[in-house]
Formats: sequence, C-alpha cells, structure tokens
Amino acid sequence: MIFKELTMQGFVVTRWYDRFHEAEDELYKWIKEGKINVQEHPVEGFDNLPNAFIGLLRGENTGKVVVKV
Repeated sequence: MIFKELTMQGFVVTRWYDRFHEAEDELYKWIKEGKINVQEHPVEGFDNLPNAFIGLLRGENTGKVVVKV
C-alpha cells in the first residue's frame, strides 16, 4: 500500500445504526432493479456443513454459502 500510495478507510457500523432501515430499504430496491446481483453457493445437507465452512475460509466459493438441511 505504501509504495502504491493507496488509501484505506474503514468505518464502524454502529455509528450508522440509526440509518440501518434506510440502508436496508435502499439495498432491497437495488436488488430488485438489478443494480446488485445476489449470489448464493448452496450446499445440500447438514453433513456437508464442515466442508462448506472450510470452503468458505479457503475462498472456494462465490456469494453467500447457504446450507440446505
């Protein structure tokens, strides 16, 4: 980061807690309009939960990991 003169800035979510519902409504609107694509990585069966978690940590999936039990 130093040699490329990059800037990193974070924020604390709780600072904006009073606007949570406003943000949630806006995000759902963007999803419906197709501005945001929601991706899920479904895994079948409770027995596959450990492998799903390991895959999550290894970056072997895209989107949200959903285990169907």
